[in-house]
Amino acid sequence: MHSTPDDAISAEISRLQKPLAGRRWLSWVLFLALISACLLAPIAAGIWPDQFAAMHAGQYFKPPASAAEISAAKHATAPPPRAAAPTYMQLDASWNPGHVSSSHQPWANDCKVCHAQPFVRVQDKECLSCHKNTGDHVPQHTANVAELHEVRCATCHRDHQGEFGLAQQNKRYTAVACSSCHANIKASFAATKTENVSDFATGHPAFRIQTADAAGILVRQRQDHPLSESTTLKFPHDVHVAKAGVASPDGKVVLGCVACHKPNADGVGFVPVTMKKDCQSCHALKFEPAVSQREVPHGSVSQVLSTLREFYSYVSVNRVALDRRPDLVAPFQIRPGGTHTQTVASFIDAPGDARSRAVAAATDLFEKTSCVVCHQVSRVNTPGQAGTPGQDMPQWKIAPLAAAHSWMPKAAFDHSKHATAQCADCHKAASSSKADQVLMPSISDCRTCHAGNTPVPNKVRSDCGLCHGFHLPAASAASILSKTHVPALAAEKIVP
Repeated sequence: MHSTPDDAISAEISRLQKPLAGRRWLSWVLFLALISACLLAPIAAGIWPDQFAAMHAGQYFKPPASAAEISAAKHATAPPPRAAAPTYMQLDASWNPGHVSSSHQPWANDCKVCHAQPFVRVQDKECLSCHKNTGDHVPQHTANVAELHEVRCATCHRDHQGEFGLAQQNKRYTAVACSSCHANIKASFAATKTENVSDFATGHPAFRIQTADAAGILVRQRQDHPLSESTTLKFPHDVHVAKAGVASPDGKVVLGCVACHKPNADGVGFVPVTMKKDCQSCHALKFEPAVSQREVPHGSVSQVLSTLREFYSYVSVNRVALDRRPDLVAPFQIRPGGTHTQTVASFIDAPGDARSRAVAAATDLFEKTSCVVCHQVSRVNTPGQAGTPGQDMPQWKIAPLAAAHSWMPKAAFDHSKHATAQCADCHKAASSSKADQVLMPSISDCRTCHAGNTPVPNKVRSDCGLCHGFHLPAASAASILSKTHVPALAAEKIVP
């Protein structure tokens, strides 16, 4: 009689159903091994850390923490000191999520700061309780992008990935993920004025520069043609940075950009240029040839007129120390390198009373020697400021200057990181004859040193995060959570 396949299957089932010798004993061994390795040993390491640290001393290199230790290490004959493992063979890894990032270390032992509810993933409101000024990527008043509502903070920022985990994630994200939307941005928001971007070297449009128009409204326009900004300032860069130098009270001097544009403390930007600090050493505001060290303030028209009126009123009734006799004053030189078009005698001996002399000096300052050199000046038929010494004098108006603003508000640029380059490599000031010319570099200038996502020899690999951030600044946490956002800049328009 021959066996059938069904008989073989039945025999195998019977064999498996029979008690296995030692099966319970083996189960207990495995159970106790797991409990010891994954629970008892880590607990013991936490209770007696010094003893377990001594057992594994020498396994982990301890870097020198001070200059003295570094110096000693260089001359030591013994091996460098080593630190112990943080836990016994690090067997707590099965229930330890890992080290938090360096920025979150102060709360490493206070889990509830982020994990407000047990067994519930971290919510955005926990993140925003600290990161209050982190804005959205796209303001709700601009566009309602459904895909962005589904993105949590932890979608991109996952902690417990090591000390530099968050920083590494940000780098990976900006190198690849930005183009997943921005390579075809109109698919997410058809009305956007943002152009497609896939790579800085091969798929990035011309820069969009922010300038102020005649009404002071900020306008962002594409840098695909020479740009200008409406300004009432008269300033020729080419004259001031000429290789031959520019006239000064001490003779010809060659000015570099840093003579006026001084880096601020962090090296990212520059301290504001002021008349007193940067200009007045050459462009003096002197008004009386016989008292050559006296100057009017660089302030309002009423301040200038009051200073002149007070000075000549005082001189008419009091003695003053004169540099030279008023009747022997030479042609009055206000600006280095230039001579007054008329031979001006001292106003101290001019005909008339103190008011007449002050008016003559004011006319010279506003219309001939000083103010008109850099500003648009006009005489106006309006009364002077009431209650000031110059209220009964003729009045002038200085056209206001546009407020300083960012040229590229949607990008970040650190000048200190570009210290190896010359200013002229990016800013063509030597050929600029008017103050309204915008001297911002073009994308082709940047591409001479910067590559895109793909490494290129002798160029800096540049992903989106090098110049751009994901989150908009200055939005409140409440606005993000409620999806109500700060209004758009009241005075701004974008030219495609």
